[in-house]
Formats: sequence, C-alpha cells, structure tokens
Amino acid sequence: MRHTQRAQGHRAKAARLLIALALLPLLAAGCVELNLPTLSQAPLEAPQEQSTEDLAKEAEAFWTSGNFPQSELLYTRLLERELTAEARLQALHKLALSAFNSRHYYQAKSALDRMVVADATVLTSWPWHEQYIATLGALNRPDLVENHRVWLVSHIELPFDVRSRAAMAFAGLYTRSGDLPRAVETLARAHSQAPDRKAKAAMEAEYVGQLRDMPEEQLQGLARLVGGSGAATFPHALIQREAKRRALTPRAEASSVLLAQAKGRTLSDQPGSLLAAELGAVRVALLLPLTGRFAPTAAKVLRGAEVAQQQLAAKGRSVEVKAINAEAPDWREQLAALPANFSVVGGPMLVEGLRDMQKAGVFSSRAVFAFLPDLGEVQEGAQAWRFFTSPVDQVRSLVDLTADRLGIRSVAVLAPKSRYGQRMAEVFQAEAKAKGLRLAASEFYPPGDHPRWLHNVERLLKVPDAFRRNKNMPLPMPDFEAVFVPEDWAQSELLVSNFHFFESQHLVFLGTELWSVALDNAKDIDDAYFQLAACPGAWWPEAPAAKTLQAALTEKSQDAADFWVALGHDFINLAALLNLPADWTPAQVNQRLQAMRSLEFSMAPIAWDAEGRARQDLYLFSPRKDGKILLDPDALRDAAAKAKTRREKRLAYSRQLHKEKKLDGPSGSLTREPKE
Repeated sequence: MRHTQRAQGHRAKAARLLIALALLPLLAAGCVELNLPTLSQAPLEAPQEQSTEDLAKEAEAFWTSGNFPQSELLYTRLLERELTAEARLQALHKLALSAFNSRHYYQAKSALDRMVVADATVLTSWPWHEQYIATLGALNRPDLVENHRVWLVSHIELPFDVRSRAAMAFAGLYTRSGDLPRAVETLARAHSQAPDRKAKAAMEAEYVGQLRDMPEEQLQGLARLVGGSGAATFPHALIQREAKRRALTPRAEASSVLLAQAKGRTLSDQPGSLLAAELGAVRVALLLPLTGRFAPTAAKVLRGAEVAQQQLAAKGRSVEVKAINAEAPDWREQLAALPANFSVVGGPMLVEGLRDMQKAGVFSSRAVFAFLPDLGEVQEGAQAWRFFTSPVDQVRSLVDLTADRLGIRSVAVLAPKSRYGQRMAEVFQAEAKAKGLRLAASEFYPPGDHPRWLHNVERLLKVPDAFRRNKNMPLPMPDFEAVFVPEDWAQSELLVSNFHFFESQHLVFLGTELWSVALDNAKDIDDAYFQLAACPGAWWPEAPAAKTLQAALTEKSQDAADFWVALGHDFINLAALLNLPADWTPAQVNQRLQAMRSLEFSMAPIAWDAEGRARQDLYLFSPRKDGKILLDPDALRDAAAKAKTRREKRLAYSRQLHKEKKLDGPSGSLTREPKE
C-alpha cells in the first residue's frame, strides 16, 4: 500500500515537471501564470462523459421543442456513438430534418445519403424522397435535382405512389422556378405510367389538394399555359377547374365535363385522349434493363428519349413513352398488356431478350427495333429491325476507307483466338473480298499470352528465320499495307508495338469501335505507334445534331451526351416519323423506313434498304495523345505513302550495305537512315 502511494507521488511530481518544462518559454515571456497544485491538494478528476441514453434524450428534447440548431448539434454528436441500426437510422432522419430547418442543406443531404447506406429500403418510402427532393431544391442545384429525377424514372420497380408523388414534387420545383412547361410535362408523363385506373385516380386526388394550396400567381401561370389544350387530360383539366373555382380565368368551358366524374374512371379515359391520338399522338414502348448491371446505360437511353419527347411536344407532337424493365420477371406480361397502338418497341439491349420475344410471338404484334449489333436467327426486315451499330457497319467503313480513299489493295488480319475475334475476322474477310481487296495474310493469337504475340506478328510479316540469328539482315517489305486488328484498345497498344520491332511503321492499322469507345475517355496516351491508324465510331460530339442534343441537356443541367443518350433520342424521333398504325405490316414498315429523309440523327445516321436491312454510316477517327480526332483520309493517305517510301529507301540502303558487307567484311552500320 505504501509502495503504491509512493509510486503515485513520484508520477505526480514527474507530470508537474513535464508541464512546467513545456510552459517555460511562455513563462519567460510573461504570457502564462502557472499555478501548480501542491502535494497536499487532492488530484483533479476529469468530468464524466454524458451517457448515450442521456444524450439521445437531450437531443430529442431540443427536437421536440423546435430548437433545430441545438438538435442538429446533438444528433451529430449522438451519431459518433455506438448505436443500434434502428437508433442510428432514426438519428440520421432527425439530423437531416434539423439541418434542413437550420438551413444547413448540405448537412441535410449528407444525412439523407447516410440513411441509404444504413438501410437501402428507405428508397422505397416516400418520406425519404420527399425530404431529399426538398433538400436538393433548397440547394439550388438543378443538376442534382435532374439526376435524382432520372434515377426515379428509371427505377420503375419502386411503388407508383412514390414515383407519382416524386413527379408532383419535381413539378412543384419547376413551377416555383418558372419552368411551367416542364412541370406540366413531368406530371403528364408520370400519370401515363400508372399501372391501373385506381393509381391514376389517387394521383389526381393528391394533385387536386396541391392545387388548392398553390399560390395564385403560380396557378394563373399554369392556367395560361394549358389554356384549352388537352382539355380532358391530366393535369390540364384539374388546373383549369381550380383556376375556375378561384375565378382566375373567364373560361366558361372549363367545366366538370373535363373531369372524370364517373366512378372508377380517370382523366386518361376521357374522349380528349382519343382526340390527341387522332392529331398524331404516338405511343412507344422501351424494353430496357432498368435494374442490374446495365441500369446506368439504360438510364442514359431513357434520358435521350425524354429529351426527344420534350422537343417533339414543343412542336405540337405528342409522344407517350412506356418504359418496361427487361430485368423484371413479368416483362413479357407487361409488354403484352400494352394497348395495340403501342406499335413500336425499342429494345431489347440483350440478345436473350430478343430470343424471348421471338418465342412469345411479340414480332407479330409489335414492330421491334432491337438495340443489338446482330439479330441472330431473327430475320431482319421481316420479323424485327435493327437500331444499332453492327460488325458489318464497322468493317464496311474500314474497307471503304482502305480501298476507296487510301488506295490500298492488299490487307492482313491479326485477331485474337476468341469468339469476338473470329467473328470480326470473318466479317472483314467477306467485306474485303466483296470490295476486291486481296487478303495476303491472317494470324490468330492467344488473347492472354502476351509473350507469344511477338512470334504471331513475326509469322504474319513472314519474317525470315535467318533474322533470329542476324538482327542486322534486311527485312523484306510485307505483301500488304494495312492490318485489321479486332482487339480492345489496351491490348492493341501492346500488340501494335511489336510491328515496329520488325520495321513495319509504314503499315496502316485498322481497329474496331472498341478503340473508339475507349478513346472517348482516354488521356495522355502513347500514340507513337498509331500515327497511321483508323477506327470507326457511332458518336461524334462535334456533329451538328449532336451539339443540338448537348445544348438541350445543358439547358436542363444534365450530364454530357454520349452514344447511348443519342440512341434513345434518335429512336423516339424515328418512332414519331414512322407513326405506325396498330395494324402495321412489315412491308409498310420497310416502305416508310426507306422513304425516311427528314430524320436528323445525333449519332451516326442509319438508312434502311427496301428489305428493311439497316446500314449505319459511321464516323472514322484517328487515335491521338488526348483521345481521338476525326480522321482526315487524304492526310492519312499522304502520311502512309511517305512512310512507305521511307521504308523502301531504308530497305534498299540496308540491302546495299549487306551486299558490301558480304564482299568486303564488316563495315558501317545497317541502321543509318538513307538520305531522302
């Protein structure tokens, strides 16, 4: 016991000494007055930390009393403690509301985001979305608002009550910001996607309540916008009725006839909808993987479709779009349940979906435009149609460039031993033969065995065996001037570099769309081996129609356009121009497709022949350090000709030196460049 007390006394003295030493500089300057406790003073005790339970009660008390700045502070501290999953979720919820009411909107958004991480099921509830939309609106971030709206539109597995209420919340934001046309369009689209009449009636009843609470100025603006258009449609009729109730407009015709008075009926059942159809309304279905690994891509297609829909509406053309989740177990039933005048279907994006549509007999009732490069066993132009880039489109663009613009008559193929490589090689060989090109050589390499690639290139170039023993011997010119390389960009960088080891810098390398897609996001690449190279692509952001699409997205604070956004945009425009009746025939589709001239594509344009077979005229690009540039065929031809001339001069010079070396013994270097 005494020993323990002595030890404690020594430790106390040491602690006081350390404190004194640390404060010596300040003491010397007269900045600090040091009062250390004497040995007779009792040791000071640290204040006890408030228990988690007491902290939670105190936070709740401030929350209940409406002291939101204090409850925000205490809930922030509470969330640093160990909590049960339920208690953490509740604390995050009240932190979000406290921060929102304290006008700390970024803190509110962060808390809401953390709620999703803690329990993703909150995304299926309306209260979370209600607060999230209000928070994004308060942040004055249209880009975040738009991203969340697109997310909700694409996740059709969410309850319709959530999606319809969200649409009304977005419409409220648009109305308050003065974007009245978008508010009306958002409401109408959500209403059209209701699963049944009961859901439509519930949405209408909810919106009636919102209209009653709407400021007079906003309601008056909406009433002026809808006027007498769509008199029996949602939300036009409800806006007109509320305006009449408040005596904001003199329009006597805004009567109860405009509303669904009969029990169980909704606004979309009224004669006005039939009138819209007679005036050229088009109904289109999109079959897309709205959930799962391809959901982000499908969301881009939907975004493009919505832009086209809005642009057409501004021109007085009504287009109704119904999105069906191809990942849903009952997508076939959903598609079959659509009215017959949903005559055009865009999608699917996966080949399995096309097979299922064929088995289900969909092709007999819907004109299906698959977003696939190949329809497989489905007969193009008779059973379904293609609205996508095909392998033939890619290869044809390269073969036409090679033969017609570069004047090359002999080519080779270097492809991986994979299904994709084999398929693309076969297509290239067929197209080259049809164009009158000579296929001088072909070689297939193991995709994952990089060390062996040098030997595959050696065989393709027909490098003499003697070169392995004497690297100074002159290498003959290959009997081809271009090489088709159906490989992705990363692998191609390694593969093509092997040609330079055998002095083949003069060859033109032809890649596929895989290059183009990768180069869209590439930065600071080594393009030394690709000065004479070309690859096809369906998207070029500098094209006039692509710029127009991007301008529309920028106006709505959306992300940059790309191929998938353009695909959805162009397809809706196509469907509107086709305007197929419910009793369409394949011959009628083909006739209208072939005669179509006014469609301005934002992606590479597609044309159809008399049999309904699609052909897309792709852009051609050259790889460059910061990605890619639009190909200049004349510049590529001139550069290839100069490179070939230099190679021929080097070869002649090397042969002369090699001949002299045989006659006179070793002399000079075989690597010197000849004079031009």
